[in-house]
Amino acid sequence: MNTPQAYSWSAVFLAHTEKSWDNLYRFAFSLVQNAPEAEDLVQQTLVKALSGLPAFFATNYQVEEPRQALELVQRVDATSIEKHLLNWMMKITKNAFIDERQKSSRRLSHKSLDDWDEADFRQDSHSSPAEVRLLSEKGTSLAEQEAEFFKEALDDGWVERFEKLSPRQRSIIYLAAEEYSYKEIAQILDITIGTVMSTLSRTVAKLKK
Repeated sequence: MNTPQAYSWSAVFLAHTEKSWDNLYRFAFSLVQNAPEAEDLVQQTLVKALSGLPAFFATNYQVEEPRQALELVQRVDATSIEKHLLNWMMKITKNAFIDERQKSSRRLSHKSLDDWDEADFRQDSHSSPAEVRLLSEKGTSLAEQEAEFFKEALDDGWVERFEKLSPRQRSIIYLAAEEYSYKEIAQILDITIGTVMSTLSRTVAKLKK
């Protein structure tokens, strides 16, 4: 017989996010390139995600009680919900990273298209007509040459090259290597698909050099 504790939001959170914490840490590390800072970012993310879990399920699944959330996960594909939760937490991580940099007065550079800029953070899910045409030709998955690149590039020999990339470049590279589509990366980072595609293309070319 289930106890009331089994129906808490904490139980839902632990059951369906814990296996993704390693992925969350790797994403955080792609942003900060520092283990203690990455751990701190993950900690901040988990606290914010737990407090926001009721709203997440209410908004995305019209579920308002933890018992309903557990029943939903049992009734439908748990993997898809868990990936949705991970993507949502990565957005929280990215926002926490930006907040921390701004609080510490280490302002983001606007000098390079390869770095973060204010436009990258607008809540904009719309692509330009040119981007839409490009997507219709290439689809929303990684371009073939980029996908092939990731099969052989992500090993210890590339560590120094990745360290020289900007946070935005590293985060996009990480998500692409994890086989996220252009569209998914854009949604997680709150940037346009065109920005994802152009940044990824330039970064892959830079790494190859």
